Amino acid sequence: MFKYLYLTKVEWADTWVKGGDIPISLASTYLHDERDGTLTPDENLIHESEVDLKSLSPIVRIEDGAQIGSFSMTNCTLNGERLPDIEDAKFYTEDGVILSFSNSLSSSIAAKLGKKCCVRVSKLKDLRKLIDKQLGVKGVMKECEYTDDHQRNHFLKSTEDSWQEEFRIFWKYSSNVTVTIPKGHAKLVATYD
Repeated sequence: MFKYLYLTKVEWADTWVKGGDIPISLASTYLHDERDGTLTPDENLIHESEVDLKSLSPIVRIEDGAQIGSFSMTNCTLNGERLPDIEDAKFYTEDGVILSFSNSLSSSIAAKLGKKCCVRVSKLKDLRKLIDKQLGVKGVMKECEYTDDHQRNHFLKSTEDSWQEEFRIFWKYSSNVTVTIPKGHAKLVATYD
């Protein structure tokens, strides 16, 4: 399975190609008020609910930073009007470290991300297992999906991010980390001006 990793500096490709130490950042590192390249306003948000919980205000007020592990409300009315039933809704932030790849090699993706080169990464399962061992945590890897609605998780993002064609590996790990990878996991395939 080949995936593409866009890098900010061309010299960073050397580590991916020849082996060495690579940093892996927390998902919250990419949290920002507005979408810009790798930055998004809903990074590390888990929002699983039939109804957008934020839309229930002022009846139910969900503050930014709320940590709701399970919320249910059934057969409720307000001023004679029926409210939507909600069962086991979740709304919280969850951090962990992520490696984000793209399914495509594309100069337009590189430009939107503000990156200078791209490496093609192979043996992704082996790479994940190698990092799993160093972190002591099993990573989850899969393609991101995109939605127009309110729901979010580490692999479900806004359609506004769909141009990234993202594939992620997520480890539930509490801090930025540096791991060591051996030679042979990547090949430099493109540089950009």
